[in-house]
Amino acid sequence: MPKCFVKDINIWYEAYGKGDTIIYLQSVLGGINPGAYYFAGRLSEKFRVLIWDGPNCGQSGTTIKAAPSEYHLHCEYLEGLLNLLGENAVHIAGCSGGGEMGLLFAHLYPQKVKSLAMYRPTDTSCGLEQEIIRARYFDLANAARHSMRDAVELSEKPPQTRFGSVTRWLAELFFKDDKKILSMNNNEFSEIMECWGKWMGDPLFYRACLSDDELGKIEIPVLIFPCSDDYHPERLAADLHDNLPNSTYIPSEKHRTESEIYNAEKADNPFGGFADFVDAYQKFMSD
Repeated sequence: MPKCFVKDINIWYEAYGKGDTIIYLQSVLGGINPGAYYFAGRLSEKFRVLIWDGPNCGQSGTTIKAAPSEYHLHCEYLEGLLNLLGENAVHIAGCSGGGEMGLLFAHLYPQKVKSLAMYRPTDTSCGLEQEIIRARYFDLANAARHSMRDAVELSEKPPQTRFGSVTRWLAELFFKDDKKILSMNNNEFSEIMECWGKWMGDPLFYRACLSDDELGKIEIPVLIFPCSDDYHPERLAADLHDNLPNSTYIPSEKHRTESEIYNAEKADNPFGGFADFVDAYQKFMSD
């Protein structure tokens, strides 16, 4: 797995195939996942597919600093990685939060993006997502008001709640670079966590918190594939389609229940609706 030193840390990535480059993005909740390998395997016959561990994810390095959101931080390092790899402009495809990251990247670095695909735009204002955001950001912010050691200890032994384990990302960074984590100013860390949590929990997160005017300036081709469920409702995809001037919208065949997404479909296809998205994306890229 190759790496590049971007700004202040190593960023690890993998690349497959030849041709125009497609960057596949997952959310900020982890590094390279099985979906990334599935996507690369399907698309690498005709394209060069790059998958990565974003900052603070997987094997990549640790960097926590002031930014409007964790997504802005990932976009900053992605732009740096692409520059080091000599990539002038790329196609981007993203799943769930990775789609919002791609949309934000297209807004921040419009000259770097040829096209964008968004699979399952996410409603982070729903109850389930709010629990995840609270655990990832606000619980750690509260603990850090006392000390960074308290924040790490909370992360090492998270609350026994449905998503308490989401806090473990800080403990994982501590295991990789304990001195960097403990040397952070605890109040600054707390403020950063609150800032990142508020941005991700904004009802307009599915738009990367962009206004109608900002969305209207994104003129690249955009594929929107909702695969609707309670946490990725169709209305979000429809709103994006209404406000992005060059979008292709593939409505969901039906509203999928949580059981269908995470249980029943796995019996026949471990990637469920994601495989349908990849099918649609291959057609989108060949048109």
